[in-house]
Amino acid sequence: MARIVKLDATGPIKVEPSANPIFVCACGLSKKFPFCDGSHKPTREEEANCVYRYDAATGAVIEKSQA
Repeated sequence: MARIVKLDATGPIKVEPSANPIFVCACGLSKKFPFCDGSHKPTREEEANCVYRYDAATGAVIEKSQA
C-alpha cells in the first residue's frame, strides 16, 4: 500500500549519544532509513511552497506542484 508522507526537512537530525554522532534521516529519502545516507542533497534545491514527489529507486524528482 502506498502512502504520502509529508516531510519538509532538507537535512538529517544529529544525535550525539556517545563520541560518534549518529545522523537520523529527516527527509524520508534515505535507503538506510532511519539513518541518513546523504539522499537529502537534492532537497536543497527545492522551491518554497511546492510539493515534490521523488522516485524511490533513483531519488529523482518525478513531480513538482504548487502547495
